[in-house]
Amino acid sequence: MLRILFALLLTAVLAACSRGPDGDALRQDVEAHLARAVPEGILSLQSFARRGSQPDISAGSDETRRIVYFDARLKLERDFDFGAWDGPGLAGLVSTLGTGPRGIAGVSNGGNKVGDIISAHGTAVYTLQDGQWVMQVSGAYRPAEAPAYASNTPRGAAAILDAMRKVIDAVPHEGTQAQLAVIEEELAAAYTTIRGRLVRINDGYSIAAGPEHGQYLLFAKALSDDRHTRTVPLVTRGGEENLRLLRAGKVSLALAQGDVALEAYAGTGAFAAAGAYASLQAIGSLYPEPVHVLVRADSRLGSVAALAGKRVVIGRPGAASRITALRVLRAHGLDEGDIVAVDMAIGEALVALRNREVDAVIQVIGVPANSVRDALAQVPLRLLPLSEKAVALLTASQAGYFPYSIPAESYSTQKQPVRTVATAALLLADGDLSESEVAALTRFVYEKGQDFVARGSAQGVQVSAASARLGLTVPLHIGAVRALDAMGQQQDSSGVKPQ
Repeated sequence: MLRILFALLLTAVLAACSRGPDGDALRQDVEAHLARAVPEGILSLQSFARRGSQPDISAGSDETRRIVYFDARLKLERDFDFGAWDGPGLAGLVSTLGTGPRGIAGVSNGGNKVGDIISAHGTAVYTLQDGQWVMQVSGAYRPAEAPAYASNTPRGAAAILDAMRKVIDAVPHEGTQAQLAVIEEELAAAYTTIRGRLVRINDGYSIAAGPEHGQYLLFAKALSDDRHTRTVPLVTRGGEENLRLLRAGKVSLALAQGDVALEAYAGTGAFAAAGAYASLQAIGSLYPEPVHVLVRADSRLGSVAALAGKRVVIGRPGAASRITALRVLRAHGLDEGDIVAVDMAIGEALVALRNREVDAVIQVIGVPANSVRDALAQVPLRLLPLSEKAVALLTASQAGYFPYSIPAESYSTQKQPVRTVATAALLLADGDLSESEVAALTRFVYEKGQDFVARGSAQGVQVSAASARLGLTVPLHIGAVRALDAMGQQQDSSGVKPQ
């Protein structure tokens, strides 16, 4: 009888062990990781529940790994802006919780307030080592202000039309050619603007975004989830192609890096043949896009300069990231001929890096990049820092770049900040959109309190009216200026300034 009881007890213990760590151990590990990823005193764990586990099928034949699922609710203990460009933010939070953007809710662009609740469906990967489960992955120029509308402007379409009729009738039938020309020009302009806006409201504003699974496309899709203004994301090869589509009038809006937008505006570099794009204007900056130089964790490569003679993915032609990658190499004394340049999109590039078919991947992308996080689930990767000299050279010689540090814990294997440069992701328009239309779009994009993260874009939390002018390399549309100034005044009057 004792043998039977002992066998049953042993079976129960082994079964429990095979399911990974228990709830208490899991919670302790998650809290320890949170303490490193988020400043002390910002969040408290209000509730935590283990939600089962499953074997990690990507584990090697000589190791035992399990993916453990959990739900967590965290409370803000003081005001905090997870979207701040220059501090620890959402990247460390989602990596610590092992969740995707759609798996976390409650993070607001423009800052969270004390008492707010953030909920997450998280995952953690554990390896069995010596009988113990060990957590591996937890997962400047200011345009002149436009005059305000007169206070006696009539309200409602019928009243406005009636008032316009009175103005026209007040002009003598034999009015001067100049007077009649003014009336005709203004009426024609109003007719064209109204027709254009009605069409765009019905058909939606097309946004040239980026490749499948890229951060641009994820943000454009998150923006399109809002029902107030219809936007239509388009899959493209990247920022360079986006700018060409915008110039050709094939899209209403485009996403592009600030450095490449400047080339298009000035008609230099890849856009020299087309000439200056003088009508290119910004609706605003969205979020910083730092340069990632990725190698396998077991690689002996320790610097960008050491990439000489190596197989390096620099991106596909048509992708703005490729232009930046070549500049980063030149800043380290390397020309394109000094490496074995490989043309790949980020998804296939990371697969090639995992399979040792390439030695490094250079990509300009928002933090945390979903593609990088997904790759880390398969093989450990490491970020190479840019040299101090290269950072100084790039930021001094190339408009649109600024020093940047990828915060520690942005990725599960990254324990220290990584020195690099960044450029701003810009939302761009052509001169075809009217001032009032751009103002409405600006309010739509930068409205405070939106949860872009819950809609699929981790970078969306960094989108705010307060940072909309950071890193701009092309003129800001006057409609955007008006809207952002008004939004700034509203925020100032609220008295809420997240720290």
